[in-house]
Amino acid sequence: MGALPDNLARMVEEAKLDHAPDLVDRLAAGAFRGDPVADSLVASFKAMPGGAGWRMLDEALLHGVDAVGAAPPHLAELVASAFEPPDWVDLDLVDAGALAFWRSGGINIGLALMCGSLAYGYQSARLTRPLAATGRLTQMAPRRLRETGRWVSAATKPGALRPGAEGLRATVRLRMVHALIRAHLLESPDWDLASWGVPISASDSLVTAVGGFLIVPLRALQDLGVRLSPAELEAMTHQWTWIASLMGTPDDLLPGSYGEARAALDAALALDEGPNEDSPKLMHALLHYGTEFPFEKRLPRLARRPGRAVKARFLAGFVRRWMDAEMADRLGVPNTQFTRLTPMLRPLALAREVARAGHLLGSDERIARFELAFVERMAAMRAEPDETIEPHEAAREPVLSAA
Repeated sequence: MGALPDNLARMVEEAKLDHAPDLVDRLAAGAFRGDPVADSLVASFKAMPGGAGWRMLDEALLHGVDAVGAAPPHLAELVASAFEPPDWVDLDLVDAGALAFWRSGGINIGLALMCGSLAYGYQSARLTRPLAATGRLTQMAPRRLRETGRWVSAATKPGALRPGAEGLRATVRLRMVHALIRAHLLESPDWDLASWGVPISASDSLVTAVGGFLIVPLRALQDLGVRLSPAELEAMTHQWTWIASLMGTPDDLLPGSYGEARAALDAALALDEGPNEDSPKLMHALLHYGTEFPFEKRLPRLARRPGRAVKARFLAGFVRRWMDAEMADRLGVPNTQFTRLTPMLRPLALAREVARAGHLLGSDERIARFELAFVERMAAMRAEPDETIEPHEAAREPVLSAA
């Protein structure tokens, strides 16, 4: 990597005043790093007949690379950790993180992910540029949320990240989708590599997994009244660090503890240029179209638009509570009375925590199974039968890089 662009170089020097200089340097360099293994494999797949490479990947993830004839270079390296996780990975601790995540409650998780995680990503131009590449922001919002939700459900359930498990395979496939999108964007004359860095870079992968899907929703869950022990926080950090690794984040960027994960997110935010012109559009699409409440389908056609407006204001109440007020204004998040909902909901979560502590809800395993089943039933009710995009088609849908 050559010299950093002037704006990033300035932010690096300012960030070093408040954050560990070595961490800041690694994050800045990571903005110009892709995923060499996945990127090389995507190049090999693109030379094959449509879908052939992805079928080869699926076979290798299920049965090992030896089961694949004429495997292209880097396939074995990509799937190696699927069968032999690195020494630092404790799969029992990963499963403990999954239990802590899901025993928090499916509704709480849904609010934290939608109004915390996804909304958080829209304050970053780096993270929004790949999402906005198709220009189909409003139309893609519902499917993007469903895709993200299905992946989170698959990757975070207990046992999901063990060798051969569905969640691990889905995460490796997502890594490859990101690589395909990265190649697609780097081929575009509209992508300013010198100024913007690599799309879906190594640092973006870290910030998305450990920041967007761990630190940000944890803050939201705790605000909702969910109580997590220090051991549970460390287990969830280990879980999402393993997910980040499976998504291609290099080892030198991975955090070793919950404290390091928080420090990485804070340093990354100090290096972020903030939202761009697409960010308010994505936020509007998320609030109005990102999810469909049960009552919407029952509304008369003429009432659906005002119904969406009420829903958007409801969700905006949570977004504004979990986002800096100035940033929320920049993103066009309405300032509504619904911001007062969280304190009203907190006693319910606290009562649930008391019932759990008194073993009135059964074991954490039972609670997690119940919450997972509830979320999967709700997702099945909303799923569209023709919405699935095969990975080899992702180049025409860059919005699939949602994270």
